[in-house]
Amino acid sequence: MGAPRVNTNVALLILASLLATPLAWLLPRRWGLDAVVAVTALTLALLSPFSALWMTAAIASAALAMKLGDAFSRRGLFASLGAAGLLAALVLSRSRVDVLWIGGAYFTLRILHVLFDWWMGRLAAPGVARLVRYNFFLPVLATGPINRIQHFERQSERRRWDPSAFYTGAERALFGLAQATVLGVWLISHVERAVAGATREWPPFLQDWSVSVIDWIQLYLNFAGLSSVALGLSLMMGLRLEENFNSPWTATNLIAFWTRWHMTLSFWCRDYVFNPVTALTRSPLAGLAAAMLAIALWHEISTYYLFWALWQVTGIVITRGWRTWSANRHPDLPTATLWSRILGPIAVLGWLSLARPTLAHVFGIAPL
Repeated sequence: MGAPRVNTNVALLILASLLATPLAWLLPRRWGLDAVVAVTALTLALLSPFSALWMTAAIASAALAMKLGDAFSRRGLFASLGAAGLLAALVLSRSRVDVLWIGGAYFTLRILHVLFDWWMGRLAAPGVARLVRYNFFLPVLATGPINRIQHFERQSERRRWDPSAFYTGAERALFGLAQATVLGVWLISHVERAVAGATREWPPFLQDWSVSVIDWIQLYLNFAGLSSVALGLSLMMGLRLEENFNSPWTATNLIAFWTRWHMTLSFWCRDYVFNPVTALTRSPLAGLAAAMLAIALWHEISTYYLFWALWQVTGIVITRGWRTWSANRHPDLPTATLWSRILGPIAVLGWLSLARPTLAHVFGIAPL
C-alpha cells in the first residue's frame, strides 16, 4: 500500500517545519501560525509549484462554492460541484507522473471534509483566511494526519507556550524519525536480505507472501514513524492534532485493526462514506464496501486496489461472522484471552499480507 516514505522532499518539508517553529513562537501570538502558512507556501512553491497552485485554487474555489451555496440556499448543489472538482483534480494528479504533487491526497480529503460538514450544517462556511491557515500547515502537509478543521481551530485558539509540550513534541519527532529511518529502512533492508536467502527454494507464492509480510511491517514503521514526526512538529508549534495509529499490531481481529490503522483516514471514510451509504441503502455491507473502496482508491486508482478492497471486505465479513458464531456457541467464554492476544495479531497480519500474492498468482492482478 502506498504511503509516505523518507525521501528528499519529505526531508526538506521536515527541515522547513523546524525552521518555521521559532517563527511560530517569536512573532506575536496572532501572527505565529500565519508565519507557518508563509513558510509552507514558500516551501511548496519551491518544491512543487503545481501543488501550490492547485491548493490555492482549490481553497479559493471551495470558499466561493460555500459562499454561493449560502447565498442561493443551495448547499447540496454547490458542495457536490466542489467535491466533483476536487476529485477530478485528484484523479488528474494520479495520471500525471511527470508532475510532482505534494500532499494532494491528504489535502483533498481535508477540503472535502470542510465542504461536507458545511453542507450538513455542522460547520459555518469558513472564509479563505481560515481555509488557508488550516490547509497550509507544514508539518502535516505530506504525511497527514487528515485532521479536522474544528479540532485544528480549537487547538489554535488554545495555543500557548508550554516548554514541557515543546520538548515532548521534539522527542516524539526524533523517535518517529528514527523509527522511519533506522527501523523502517536500515533494519528492514537487512531483514529483507535474510528472508530472501532463507526462502530462495520456496514456491513463488510463499516467497511473495513472505515479502508481503515484510512490506506491511515496513509500511507501519515508515508511516507511523512519519506520522509521529508530523504530530511531534505540530506539538512543537503548540497544536496537539489527531492521532493516526493506535498500536494496530495488537489488534486481535481485522475489525479492530482498521479502527487502529491510519485512523484519520478510517474515520473520514466512516463519517463521509460508510455512514451516508449505510443510511441511504440500509445495508451496512454496502456501506462497508463503499468505505473500503474509498480507502483503496485513495491510495491508488487501479484494478489491483479494486480487488484489494474486496479482499478487505471479505475479511471483515468473515470476522463478523466468526464473532457472532463464537458468541452464540460459547457465550460464557471471555472475548479476550491470552491465545487471542497472541494468535489474533498473527492472523490479522497473515490476512493482510495474503492479499498481494493471492491477487497476483491466483487472479493475475498485480499492483502498479
